[in-house]
Amino acid sequence: MICPYCKETIQNGAIKCRYCGSMINLDPENTINIDCISSDEIRAFVGSNANYYIQAFSRFTISGCEKFSVSWNWSCFGFTFLWMVYRKMYSLAVVTFVVFCIPGVNILLHIGAGMIGNYLYYRHAKGKIVEIRTTQSTQNLYQVLEEVGGVNRWVVTIGIIMSLLIMILFALFFTTMIAFMGEHIPRMTI
Repeated sequence: MICPYCKETIQNGAIKCRYCGSMINLDPENTINIDCISSDEIRAFVGSNANYYIQAFSRFTISGCEKFSVSWNWSCFGFTFLWMVYRKMYSLAVVTFVVFCIPGVNILLHIGAGMIGNYLYYRHAKGKIVEIRTTQSTQNLYQVLEEVGGVNRWVVTIGIIMSLLIMILFALFFTTMIAFMGEHIPRMTI
């Protein structure tokens, strides 16, 4: 068998590569193996778009131990605060909202959030799953994961309403500026 990470020949059925130390996981559906969190638990907690997040989360555990790896999340990049509220990461949403108030940091925050958003969500999901596992019986574990995890669907509606209001305010601002400039700037004739 060939290690998928370092390409060295290893023993068939090996669990861990003796050359690079990576965990060999032959089942792509169960790529999350830190703290014995299964893909089914991740799927139940994440809810919508679970397959994307399972694949993104597997990047952080690919070597058998948890490591940060830069990834990209377009939703987190474009709608940082709303995405965090949508994914129920309330404390991080408050922090980003406060940081948004600092002049000149806005675009840097969006870029940074786009790069680390998946990892932040992985840490959030992992922490909540481990916490729920310690307090719930296995009979209702998945039901509780779905209730605690998932998304806030109302955030999409709020985001659309806010976007429409911002567009209307911009339109009013620019039409007012154009009207003001048309009245107070003399026209030149040749």
